Amino acid sequence: MSVIEIVGGAILLVASLVIVFLTLMQHTPGQGLSGAINGSVGGANNARLTPADQMLAKVTRIAGVVFFVVAILACLFAGRLAG
Repeated sequence: MSVIEIVGGAILLVASLVIVFLTLMQHTPGQGLSGAINGSVGGANNARLTPADQMLAKVTRIAGVVFFVVAILACLFAGRLAG
């Protein structure tokens, strides 16, 4: 196992834990875990959100993007290292 695989795996683990934690911290209706499961579209109405909720939503989106990018890079590196 190379250093890149270990670092990538650690980043994926941390990003996934951050996403779960931040999702559970959001307490407005439709923004937390129930909104993710039910597919609520309440995120478009940012006028009702407190600044803390807006910050949590923004950081959750950033963590999701980081997770997605690192997962794609891990797939690319795994393909190059295997072949």
